[in-house]
Amino acid sequence: MNRFLPLLAFALLAPPDARAQLRAGVANVEITPSALMPMYGYSNRRCGPANGTHDPLMAKALVLEAGGSKLAIVTLDLGSIVSPELQRRVASELNIPVLLLAASHTHSAPAFLPYGSAPASNAAADAYRTEMEGKVFTAIQRAAQSMFPAKLNVGRGSLQIGYNRLLLRDDGRARALFDNPERVPYGPVDPEFILLRVDDADGRARALLVHYATHAVVLGPTSCKYSGDFPGVLQRTAEQQLTGTQVMFVQGAAGDINPLAMGRSGNEDADFAVMDKVGQLLAAEVLKANKTLHPVAADSIQAKSDLLTFADRWEKDKNLDVGITTVLIGPSIAIAAVPGEAMHKLQTTWKSQADVPHALFYGYTFSSGGTWAGYIPDLRTAAYGGYGADASTRIEVGAGEKIMLRHLRNLYGLRGMWRDAPGRN
Repeated sequence: MNRFLPLLAFALLAPPDARAQLRAGVANVEITPSALMPMYGYSNRRCGPANGTHDPLMAKALVLEAGGSKLAIVTLDLGSIVSPELQRRVASELNIPVLLLAASHTHSAPAFLPYGSAPASNAAADAYRTEMEGKVFTAIQRAAQSMFPAKLNVGRGSLQIGYNRLLLRDDGRARALFDNPERVPYGPVDPEFILLRVDDADGRARALLVHYATHAVVLGPTSCKYSGDFPGVLQRTAEQQLTGTQVMFVQGAAGDINPLAMGRSGNEDADFAVMDKVGQLLAAEVLKANKTLHPVAADSIQAKSDLLTFADRWEKDKNLDVGITTVLIGPSIAIAAVPGEAMHKLQTTWKSQADVPHALFYGYTFSSGGTWAGYIPDLRTAAYGGYGADASTRIEVGAGEKIMLRHLRNLYGLRGMWRDAPGRN
């Protein structure tokens, strides 16, 4: 008898390194303000502070662990998010070094940050921020304390619910078309959505992340109720069909993309009905695509963060510090996190040049310090101008391309492709 056969059998049957096995945890919490605060996004909001809540604002946490590394992804029904405090606490108290805080960019959320279009700090804003950060930390903590063996699945679909609002005019310059009552599908846009699903060991879907790029502004400046806008409808609708699954929405590079259908009648019931329809349309396509997902390897999590300094485009003596994070999950899923409103061209650049099967763009995502960058145009968009291109933007020309080049450089580094010596001839 061959004395090596028992050893060989043991090697074949032994479980892989436990550190390499993917584990996941999920949790969520409501973050709707208890007070009626000023609302985010519209400088011409016609009804003042919020006058109620249409649907609750949520924060949803997903914690992943593999290869000895941890990552927390939190999606929030907020206009924007900057939180060094959460970043610090999650790293020091939960031992999770990488935190992606991804705002859906709903304009029906409270304005509480002294960045961009939000008001200067005040007592109500500070109180809400402290309360919200505490709730989100607790949700991440609960997710981290309820980890389970997991598997990742990826898929994609396509639906154009948005149009490119920067239109070239007769004078050769672009200007924004904020209202599109004829619902003309002006382009270019990126209509693709990418799904990332987390299953437990029994094959039950526990989390489904939807990555898509369209401004969450179905509700307009006449709406003064807290709401997650169409991303909120998408999540609730999908969760009703996928029992036990936490559905999460990640906004992409939507800086120049508005929804084709917008509620601008001033009639609350009619405008919320439009919002519901848009969210339900996207949910239907997501549910269809969810049936076609396929498993991917996720035995490691790597990340590289940078704090990049850019000049202010208009006030040359000022700078903007912009924190970005590049994440590689297994060999095939790459995330580029950007804290601002990137134009869609930067997303398609990432997806075409990342050289991995699944390249995910996390716009409106705070991850590694710095400020909220505001609108981040690509070079061509910056040259032709318009809202977010040469108006209501501060960051230096070319910053978008510099950010994406750094992401690409980081990604190749995470893949171990930079060598210390010249290669072969």
